[in-house]
Amino acid sequence: MMAGVASACSLEQPKGEVVLTVDGMINACNNGLEVQLDRAMIAALPRKAIKTENPWDHGPVTYEGVLLRDLLALAKADGKTVTFTALNDYRADIPLADLEKYDVILADTRDGVELPVRDKGPFFVVFPFTDVPELATEARYAQSVWQVNRVTVK
Repeated sequence: MMAGVASACSLEQPKGEVVLTVDGMINACNNGLEVQLDRAMIAALPRKAIKTENPWDHGPVTYEGVLLRDLLALAKADGKTVTFTALNDYRADIPLADLEKYDVILADTRDGVELPVRDKGPFFVVFPFTDVPELATEARYAQSVWQVNRVTVK
């Protein structure tokens, strides 16, 4: 059993400050049973831009980040629900199936500028509200967690 764990823990180690941790029902790791990522590791993943309107910005803005389904594929997620936790411990659950169906990103920039912690950074869950208007609901707004630092697969 330990050989399987050791071989699964073969993801690259972060070289910079860890800014995001993925844990829970995952089959990849680089630190114990977690995947710890620095900004460079996240920036190396495929990027997606979403131009959208939301209740927190004035007019349409362009967010860019990694598709959550790509991040979860890196961690080899194997669950049904994903919990996003913010620096202030706010949490919201999103069904994994929704992250497969929609182009939801974990944004780290808004209009080309890195998101600072005081303004939704380091990461913000962004739905394509403008492109998929049926997503623009109070329930989805509540799932739009900002200041994300942990992603847990259940």
